[in-house]
Amino acid sequence: MSEATQRARAERAYDAIERCANNNSIVQGLSGLAGFPFTLGTDVAVVPLYYVPLWNEIRDIYERTPVREEVVAPFLTELLPDLLTDLALDKILGSVPLAGIYFNAICAKAMTWRLGTLFAFMSSCGQRLPEDHARPALALIRGLFPQEQMFKFQTPDRARFLRFVTGIGGVDPDEARRRIDRALAELERDP
Repeated sequence: MSEATQRARAERAYDAIERCANNNSIVQGLSGLAGFPFTLGTDVAVVPLYYVPLWNEIRDIYERTPVREEVVAPFLTELLPDLLTDLALDKILGSVPLAGIYFNAICAKAMTWRLGTLFAFMSSCGQRLPEDHARPALALIRGLFPQEQMFKFQTPDRARFLRFVTGIGGVDPDEARRRIDRALAELERDP
């Protein structure tokens, strides 16, 4: 695949994630009006209503077959330990009626960006990325798009996203894993 094609696909993926993150943050923010248990119901609904369609839109951008809904929940469950910081923050701060609006919105936006970036990376690497690559990739995504940006309600930098998806992804899964490991090592060395 040419570099121009990789970049064009990454641009389209960025736009899809941005659109989904904005919509999800509105819906999740509104659930904060009522607090718990409405926030929990919204969290359950987000997988089939936002994450599965987003993943499939991104897979379509990369000319991959759609992912089935029954595959997504176990996949996300496997990533749960890596997502717990975001989820705990969302559940604790987002469950307070009214105040939860802001926290639910920022956590929804951050989670959508993290998962969407992972979906774009995975889709850029081929039809199916080995599942043992997902957790290291998510760790790298968390390092490249840190938590403190979330509290400023910032959208991830487009240029950084494009460099990640086209520089780490777009290759066979084994090479992608080597690149992830090298990038993680660099992040750990860089204070």
